[in-house]
Amino acid sequence: MKLFDLHCDTIGECHKQKASLRKNNLNVSLEKGQVPEDYTQVFAIWIPDELRKEKAVKYFDEVCDFYESELHRNKDLIVHCNSLPESEKRIKSILAVEGGAALGGDISGLYHLYDRGVRVLTLTWNAENEIASGAFCEKGGLTEFGKKVINKSEILGMVVDVSHLNRQSFFDVAENSTKPFIASHSNPDTVENYYGKKRNLTDEQIDIIKNRGGLIGLNFCADFFDVDGKSGVEAFKAHLSYLLERGCEDIISIGSDFDGCTLTSGIESLSSMESVFESLLSSGFSEDILKGVFYRNAKRFFSKMLTE
Repeated sequence: MKLFDLHCDTIGECHKQKASLRKNNLNVSLEKGQVPEDYTQVFAIWIPDELRKEKAVKYFDEVCDFYESELHRNKDLIVHCNSLPESEKRIKSILAVEGGAALGGDISGLYHLYDRGVRVLTLTWNAENEIASGAFCEKGGLTEFGKKVINKSEILGMVVDVSHLNRQSFFDVAENSTKPFIASHSNPDTVENYYGKKRNLTDEQIDIIKNRGGLIGLNFCADFFDVDGKSGVEAFKAHLSYLLERGCEDIISIGSDFDGCTLTSGIESLSSMESVFESLLSSGFSEDILKGVFYRNAKRFFSKMLTE
């Protein structure tokens, strides 16, 4: 099976636990038995909301140093990708930042992230930062500084990620951007609106992402994913069916949120993904649709976005 996952928090958890990417007790381990035959993972460096300015930059650099050391330690298995060329390495890694506070409130910080290999920028976590207002903010949207960040990100070729934005910030990004953007780990709120207007995507937002040619990565966090007493594959079927009914077959992806949340029952780790694929296939979803969701849609998007 091929897998392209738009979001996991494993790097930060490994750093916190002083554990190895290759062998750990987390959702994502690079041990051979857990890794799909062709696997691209967007590894996010999460910036806690209490960190701002120099503290946020310092924390990013610490975790990024750890990320680079882990890549070197496991260079027989994994390769960092600034673009997506064909590689003999089994695992391809793309670096993301979850929380634009890592810029330190200065546009030079965006170039610093880019120089360190970041190619996906989740603009906020749940609170407000210098760029925009996060999902748990009742008011506020994209700031003037945030507009500059969007513009420079598009020029650099850094993918903008709108997961964790509040509604106003999302629509501000749509208005002030020209390229496709992604919701790396968000679900349709019509299917599961546990957080109502806070975290999952409305139909209007889904349509904007679809019309832009972006991506929506299904998030396995139980609070966002489980629906009407259903979890795991049954919940996956509900979200996938809904998005397919809305004509989103070319933009649906996986955004697992591994090691960043309490997962839905039945999808415990990276090693679960092949059985999830097979279960969905046996439920009647076409193999072509599932190959798009699990790999091809994200591969096509990033192959284009990281080479323009």
